[in-house]
Amino acid sequence: MQYRRLGRTELEVSELGFGAWHIGWTPPEEGDDIGRLLNRALDAGVNFIDSSAAYRWSEELIAKYIGHRQDEFYFATKCGSWRVQQPDGEWVQTLDYSAKAIEPQIDRSLQRLKTDCIDIMQLHSPKYDDVAFGDGLEGLKKAQAAGKIRFISLSADGETALKAIEIGEYDTLQLTYNVFDQAPAEVIAAAHEQDMGIIIKGPIANAIYETPQPNESNATMWHNARKILAPEVIGDMSRVEASLRWLLCDSDVHTAIVGTTNISHFEDNLAGVERGRLSDETLSEIRRRYERVTAENTE
Repeated sequence: MQYRRLGRTELEVSELGFGAWHIGWTPPEEGDDIGRLLNRALDAGVNFIDSSAAYRWSEELIAKYIGHRQDEFYFATKCGSWRVQQPDGEWVQTLDYSAKAIEPQIDRSLQRLKTDCIDIMQLHSPKYDDVAFGDGLEGLKKAQAAGKIRFISLSADGETALKAIEIGEYDTLQLTYNVFDQAPAEVIAAAHEQDMGIIIKGPIANAIYETPQPNESNATMWHNARKILAPEVIGDMSRVEASLRWLLCDSDVHTAIVGTTNISHFEDNLAGVERGRLSDETLSEIRRRYERVTAENTE
């Protein structure tokens, strides 16, 4: 496993991180397979795990199965967007990024994780106005001053991410970036200028291009994937492996969080990442094809 400095946090994080969204839908009492997966990830050298208060049982599962190994990994979670279970059992999502709202959420995450301090706390997909005019940042700073969190962050894309970079007080940025959506490279470059840590979500675009046929929601990406990552470009690599290796060729990327509940999928991802960077020739051909399909889609 290779490690990269997460910007000004100075944390040395594994280039392959673990995204804990998928595991959150498994109740803790049924989570033994999740426990084996989480422990295998740590054994393999993964030391960055990303979750959220919104991912149902994710934080509880992490505490239950690898809480005793807290000194082996850095933990990032999120606040502002979270789910609460109603008396009738229904889960309802709420969105509130105010300092008043996130304070009890941070305390709740600390309680669920059975810890005194969380490494990175992120505002979870706030809108532009929440970042530009809200007081969520002040809430994060208050929690930091109280020793509840080490670093301040957010998960955001586009103009919201650029506004956060302009503000200059967020230590890391989590954003969507992959071989099929390369436009955020400009946002990443701006964040790099501020020495922000770069955490990539959606690094393999949920592998929707691996389905036998596209559906209405993913048809464009499905077809683009077959043009950009065609067999004559990537050889016998899977598109998932090619996607991950392409992403990690970007030195401005510090960790790519990939989520799964399937330990064999994790092993495949690990093996692919360990095979290292793609050739310059392959990178050039991927770029050429990306530019071509982007032009075709805008005609």
